[in-house]
Amino acid sequence: MKKIYSLLFLALLSLGMNATSYTVSIAGTSYSPATLTVSIGDVVTIQANPSHPLVEVTQATWASNSNTPSGTGFGTKTSNYTFTVTSANTIYYVCQLHVGMGMKGMITVGTTGIYEASTMSHVEVFPNPAKDHFTVKFNSSDNAVNIKLYSICGQEMEGFSVKKDITGGITTIHVELNNNIPAGVYFLQLSSNSKKITRKLIID
Repeated sequence: MKKIYSLLFLALLSLGMNATSYTVSIAGTSYSPATLTVSIGDVVTIQANPSHPLVEVTQATWASNSNTPSGTGFGTKTSNYTFTVTSANTIYYVCQLHVGMGMKGMITVGTTGIYEASTMSHVEVFPNPAKDHFTVKFNSSDNAVNIKLYSICGQEMEGFSVKKDITGGITTIHVELNNNIPAGVYFLQLSSNSKKITRKLIID
């Protein structure tokens, strides 16, 4: 029994180490971003206030631009609502007063994705924020690494893919950024064989 609890603790600790925080903001009569892809263990904050009450709804209610609360959701919130994602599903929500104007959002949750456990260690990304280049330093016993860049919504950035042969041990890779990548918050994924690890990267 003690071994089971230890394994459970390690699993939860792994989720916490890879967790990312997201904020869905109110932008006029819309949410920004209106669609979001997250992983289990991530923390999400959805803005709400008395002028823009937040309501979780079913998919059918969301599709029909209605505002009837879901019987199993978080109900109605009139202040910012923060929660930790604990299960793989899709969360549909609307502004109770402005859903007829299209003010609604959707959060897709996956059990796997760009936040996967890895045996790589001592991963550093610098400078961060980056402007026209950055450096990745890590320790790995593999002989090749693939580096990809994802938007905050989990979409892979086209035109960005770095594949390098490495000798294992401490490795440093210098990456030049092209002008097609706009400033913002991104996720840098390092993968080798079946192992993946992700770090947040801010581009100025």
